[in-house]
Amino acid sequence: MDSNEKKIMSEKEKLTLLEETIEVEEGSLSPVQDLTDVPEYDSMSKLSILVMMEDEFGVKLSGQDIRSFKTVGDILDRMKKE
Repeated sequence: MDSNEKKIMSEKEKLTLLEETIEVEEGSLSPVQDLTDVPEYDSMSKLSILVMMEDEFGVKLSGQDIRSFKTVGDILDRMKKE
């Protein structure tokens, strides 16, 4: 793949990456799941998401961005190359 080509991840791949990032069992998250129902979604996992988003997608999130996430799907929607 040439460096200008952008790999598009499937929703399942994004979910797997998110599950690895916040250290939950694979298959345990769903896009409609409310983040308040994910005990592992804490300040450390939020920092991990910030780093992962920049490393994997070149997306720089702000604290306000993180606070705006209400569901797993909200995070998945931001997981794309900019």
